Amino acid sequence: MTETGLYARLMPALTLPRLLVRTVFSLAVASVALAASPVAADTADTAPADTPGSSIQAPVTPAEYYAGLLAAQPEDAAVVVDPAIGGLAEPAEVTEAVHAAFGPLGVPYQVVVTPFAGIGGMAVSGEMVPALHDRLGTDGIYVLLPPEGRPLEVRAYGVDVPVDAGTRAVDAGLDYDAPAADVARVLAEAMADPAVADALEAEAERAEAAPEAWADFLEDIDPTRFNGPENLGFLAGTVAGILVTAGGWAVWLALRRGRGAVAATTAAGAVALAAAAVVVPYPYVLDAPVGGHEIPDPLELVRMEEPYVVSTGRVEHIAERLAGDPLYVDPLNPQPRDGLEEVAATLSDGSVPVYAAVVNLDSDDEAEGDPDILAAALASVAGREGIYLVAGPAFDASSVQVGAAAHGVEVDSFALWSPIYDIEEPTPALAVDAAVTALREEAEMEPAQDARFTPQFADDEPILPGPRSERYWSGGLWGGLLLVGPLVAAAVIGSYYLTVLLVRNLRSGAGRTVLGPRALRRIARRETRRLRTLLSARGDRVPEAYMPQAEAALILMDRGVEGLDLLGTAVLARRVTAAAENPGADDLGPCLVNPLHPAATQRRGTRLDPSGSGALCAACAELTDDQRQTRVLRLRTRTTAHSYLKSPKDPWIQHRFGADRPRTLVDLLLKEDRVH
Repeated sequence: MTETGLYARLMPALTLPRLLVRTVFSLAVASVALAASPVAADTADTAPADTPGSSIQAPVTPAEYYAGLLAAQPEDAAVVVDPAIGGLAEPAEVTEAVHAAFGPLGVPYQVVVTPFAGIGGMAVSGEMVPALHDRLGTDGIYVLLPPEGRPLEVRAYGVDVPVDAGTRAVDAGLDYDAPAADVARVLAEAMADPAVADALEAEAERAEAAPEAWADFLEDIDPTRFNGPENLGFLAGTVAGILVTAGGWAVWLALRRGRGAVAATTAAGAVALAAAAVVVPYPYVLDAPVGGHEIPDPLELVRMEEPYVVSTGRVEHIAERLAGDPLYVDPLNPQPRDGLEEVAATLSDGSVPVYAAVVNLDSDDEAEGDPDILAAALASVAGREGIYLVAGPAFDASSVQVGAAAHGVEVDSFALWSPIYDIEEPTPALAVDAAVTALREEAEMEPAQDARFTPQFADDEPILPGPRSERYWSGGLWGGLLLVGPLVAAAVIGSYYLTVLLVRNLRSGAGRTVLGPRALRRIARRETRRLRTLLSARGDRVPEAYMPQAEAALILMDRGVEGLDLLGTAVLARRVTAAAENPGADDLGPCLVNPLHPAATQRRGTRLDPSGSGALCAACAELTDDQRQTRVLRLRTRTTAHSYLKSPKDPWIQHRFGADRPRTLVDLLLKEDRVH
């Protein structure tokens, strides 16, 4: 069935039996709406009008317009699909799908699918469906749907139908841009069985509970997406870069320890794993089915060839009207009609005829609200020589936008577009008049028998991604392999070393050259706690000679000592624990530079000790004496920080924290006068 036939099917003349069962008010409303409808206008325009613009009619509201069309259909199954709907489905297909959805409910239904009742229309305030019901006066389900998206209004009058279940099901089970046919199906299914809505909501909740980050990650590396192969290549390259860098670090460690065989095996394994990280995803990139962004948008393909729109019902009707009058005014256009009759009288002046259509525009209509697309479709369908203008509301509805196209006229598309693209007038009459004047003054237009007009938008080829293989290898793999992967690996390795260093410092205080009272007390508590645990669990492992020192450390800690006594308590407890864990080890005492360092292993000449020689840990033994001087442990008080060696006659210093004459040290420590 053609779109013109669809108009005739949607809008037949009212029959006498039908009128008799309607109320007087419904009769009047239907008559007014039908007088403004395309079919009624077609009947009136079979003969030329007496004066230009005489067929211009006052605007009607969407409720008036669609109530008239619904009244002309069976009372229990009325569906009106505006031929100006956008999307990929023909109005006849949508009509059939809506009937198939609501028919099984067994209740009367009145459904309107239109792009002209949403933004700025009556549906925003919820007035459209009540107005339809007031005009029709019949019970049943009333539904107002856009071509794509959520129902604008759904109400039930005089029938027991769970409308809320239907809207809940649509919200939970469909995308926000779902076509009207799918919305009608889910809406009706949930009205018939509310359990459908419950099931869809439960499924939506499960989907929301799923890890969103993981779902987004999988979507980003989908080879069918516009940047999918590039993202997957970048990921593979990054993993390979991490493996190569980590492998190189492991090889360096092995060589440093003299393990050549381990180094060779590690190098081979790292290279093999890195190669696998790059090669394994490649077959998936190539074998994934074509889809997503790799398939041109069907509407983009429609825009490239005549008639440039899917649904031609509206442009066919306009073309028929323009055959008898150079100006057509859509009854649904809400803008003022002032001055249109005068403009119509000037359209035929000039060597090239001009046809103008004042229509309603919306992003959901067949031209996506673009007057240039609708003008090109009109010129293509009309097939008569001339310039075709389409004027309609701009996005904010406060001004008029104009589009132009040509048929059988030698004129460049840019020459049509450039004079009128910035027209901003408050009324259609002013906008059309300005467009006609600008075109006749600035555009060179000559009739030509075989002239073919191609609108600018038809030259825009769909933007499709290149071959997957090329995008995988060059789109991000090398950046991940050579830059990001090594940086990530270096960051991880650096974090590892930093963590190890921090742990060691926390355990031993080795990294600190200045210790405050709180930090020193934490260290002392930790060391004496380890000593208590050792004595209670494995006290027999503590050498007999160290037991007095162990008791002294625990007694001092319980007495709450401060300063050097607190440092000595920590060192003494650590020495006892070390002697129990490693019996027979050479005991050179604590490191002179910092008693909290690992135990001394060597003696070196140093100015730190009055004797000129001191026991040092392995790290401090490698330093110069000047470096050792700067790294001596300092104990901070409230006012200053000083070297722990400040008082050389203190028993802790004289006896090197129990390394020299420990028995004497213990006797001195346990005197009451050392309690602070």
